[in-house]
Amino acid sequence: MINFSSYMNEWLYGKNGYYRGAIIGKAGDFYTSVSATKIFGGVIAWHIVKLLEKERLNLPLKIIEIGADKGYLIGDVTQFLYSLSTGVIQESEFITIEPLLELQKIQKQTFLQQTGYELQAYEKIEDIKLDKDDSVFIFSNELFDSFVCEVIDESKMIYVDNHRVIWRNMSSEINSLAKKYGIFKGEIPIGLENFALSLMHTLQDCKKWEFLSFDYGQWEARNDVNLRIYQKHQVKNFLEITDELGNFYQNSDITYDVNFSLIDRIFTNFDAERVFYGTQAKAMLEMGVLELLEQFSENVSYETYLREVGKIKPLISPTGLGGRFQAIRFRG
Repeated sequence: MINFSSYMNEWLYGKNGYYRGAIIGKAGDFYTSVSATKIFGGVIAWHIVKLLEKERLNLPLKIIEIGADKGYLIGDVTQFLYSLSTGVIQESEFITIEPLLELQKIQKQTFLQQTGYELQAYEKIEDIKLDKDDSVFIFSNELFDSFVCEVIDESKMIYVDNHRVIWRNMSSEINSLAKKYGIFKGEIPIGLENFALSLMHTLQDCKKWEFLSFDYGQWEARNDVNLRIYQKHQVKNFLEITDELGNFYQNSDITYDVNFSLIDRIFTNFDAERVFYGTQAKAMLEMGVLELLEQFSENVSYETYLREVGKIKPLISPTGLGGRFQAIRFRG
């Protein structure tokens, strides 16, 4: 019998873990904003250019994606930087943080094919050496909902034995975390504080930095179990399929809502300054998606423009991905 976080870790990251071969998009188990349109990466590139123009970041610049899957998003960002700016590509380093070595290899191949440039990949954020003259832009998409978690309900937590869910008394360690985080029912993310500490420690001496993250969730914890499984674009409530876990194990995604107030509390406790929180739609509008689309329309055919506008609408719609996903930005 193992605690749920260990079971989830093997499910997603084990030798045959789901993320080692996950397919995202129409042919896979779920969509992301990255699989919807390259303009999602374009908006991030536009934002980077504006930060450079306002001198909130400087060249030379390190551009880092954490949890890049196959590497398409950082490739899209780079392609748009090439189109939107002069000299930024030449004075930038492109980096991914990826613990799975086979994904590092795929990310490097994808990036080279998309951009013609080399990508550096590191297993851990602390492997990157920064100094006081460095300027850094870090971003992620659907990172925090992939952190393994424990699942609690009052004084009980989930253990798993041969794909069978067992509720037992909560361990003292998880009980302390639940009290600290103010959660009495639902998911307790494991490793979030260590991640933030490692990131802040790595960035502490560099000149300027910004961290942008998109994820599915809301500001406060729901205080309910919202753990769910995605398979072939079908969503299953975890607690409703506990008798069938073996059928989903390692061949489907398992995730939960992100508690952004907890992320904010942890990062600001490490002296990061939050400069934005809101829906993905609001974030993309603030970052200049309309200005980007206007410029995009001047360089492509009208048919191509209309096609891309159609793809991006769900990303900025309050009833689509734009409303269900949230964004948060920190600065140092």
